[in-house]
Parts: sequence; C-alpha cells; structure tokens
Amino acid sequence: MKGHTITRALSALGLATVAVAVSLAQTQLAFWDFNESEPLNETAMLAADGGVFASQAQIAINLANIVYNNNGTGFRGSPLDPGTDGRNWGLQTTDYPAQGQDSGLAGIVVSVPTTGYRNIVVKFDVRWSNTSSKFLAVEYTTDGGANWTRARVLEARRGDRWHGDTDANGGYGALVELDLSGDSAVNNNAQFAFRVVTIFDPNTGTQYTAAQSGSNYTTRSTLRYDLIEVQGEAASSGPEGDVNGDGCVDDADLLVVLFNFGNTGGQGDVNNDNIVDDADLLVVLFNFGAGC
Repeated sequence: MKGHTITRALSALGLATVAVAVSLAQTQLAFWDFNESEPLNETAMLAADGGVFASQAQIAINLANIVYNNNGTGFRGSPLDPGTDGRNWGLQTTDYPAQGQDSGLAGIVVSVPTTGYRNIVVKFDVRWSNTSSKFLAVEYTTDGGANWTRARVLEARRGDRWHGDTDANGGYGALVELDLSGDSAVNNNAQFAFRVVTIFDPNTGTQYTAAQSGSNYTTRSTLRYDLIEVQGEAASSGPEGDVNGDGCVDDADLLVVLFNFGNTGGQGDVNNDNIVDDADLLVVLFNFGAGC
C-alpha cells in the first residue's frame, strides 16, 4: 500500500521517471579495530584507528578495568575482523561489580563528537565470557553523560562467544548495530557518547545471570570488544529544504521525503519534529529551486 501511495505521489509531481540517489553516504566518524603492533600498549590500543574525529574520540571504562596483557600477547578479536597484517586483537575488560550491585553502571563508554553530521549509526562486536553478565544495555547520551537513553538490550546466547559469531556457533552472525537517526538530538552534537553496561537479568531485576547456562556470574568475568565504529551523514549546509545536502532543493529532495514518508524521524525529517510528513514536504516545495 505504501509503495502504491508513493508511486501515485510521484506521478502527481511528475517524478515517476526521475532516477536519482535518495540517500547520502555514511562517513566514518571514529573507528577502532585494536589491531596494533603492540597490543600491550594502552595508549596505542585506546587511540582510534580511523575516522574524521579520530583525534577527539575516546574510550573509557566505569566500575571495571581494561586488561591488555594476555600472557605476553593480546586478546583475540572478532571473527568479523579481517585483521591487519596478520593481527586481530580485541579490547578486554574485567573486574565487574559484585553480584546484586551497580546494575546499568559498569562498562565501556565511547565518546565521539557528531559535529556537522546527522543520522548517526553505532556498530561494534562484543564477546561474553562464560561467567559474564548475560544481559548488556546499550545506551547513549547527548549531554555528556548527565542523562542516558537506553536504546537496546543485548542477550548472550552462550558464553565464550562473540555477537558476530555465526548462529550455529552461538552468536548472531553480525555486529551489534544501533541506528540513532530517529533522535535529532544526536545530530551535530559535540557531547555524544554511547556506553555498553552490565545489567541485572530483566526476569529477576535483582541479580546478574551468567552468559553460560550452568555457570555463576563472577566479578572476574570478561567482556571483549572489537570493530567499534560511529558513522554519520554530513549535515547539509545548503538552503532550507536541501535534504540530501547537494546544495540544491530539487526533485532529489522531494524523493527523499516521499520515500521516507510516515517514518518516525531520520532522513527526510526536514523540520526535525521526529516525523516525516506533509510539513517536511511543504518545506521542500516552498524552497524548490533554491541553490540550483
């Protein structure tokens, strides 16, 4: 039904045969693969390996610790990481809170500015040990950590497995991905950060459950991370109504709004009211031809 509605709308606007790109390419804002030549070097391991904000991006940890030395070598990284010159390391963390304490507070915090970018996407892989918390919360902040919004809860299928492991091997076969395009407060924000923290079992609300069935949660459990990445689309600096950021309000911008019509924010939400609707279409139409 939605496709028919869009087709009729395009025909009414004389755009049914227009062929244009309706989305902008994602830009890497910060990226860590941890494949350093010296995996025991804390400074090198925590430094971002790429992205336009690599020099400003930071990884920290709260109520736990990062471990670098694995008997003289690093800790093996995600199965989805192709490696660098034969190296594939991950970031190992341990020393989590005691049973029944500090739910939602212990874990890694990744700070990456999104200044000049919108439609932010977060990706990473995580590995649970047998005795780590089975449940993790992924949260983000737009005010430097004063307030956090819970976006997703992760559940281990079994211990000693990466999220990116295949289904048959006890994983989900893909990176964890968080699409934050629906929250305009994340856009163009120098105080953006996300965190991954251990939480009590939602079924009990008072205790951590171990990732591996039959195991008991312990403070010496470990969580390991790899392929941490934040992406975004360059925000338009063109005239109002320039949805795709090419400096011209034209058919391409109309198509972006129409193809996303009815969505809760994200691309096509020209007026940032978290809904793509008639108001956004009118902004484009009233400014049609500007900058062209």
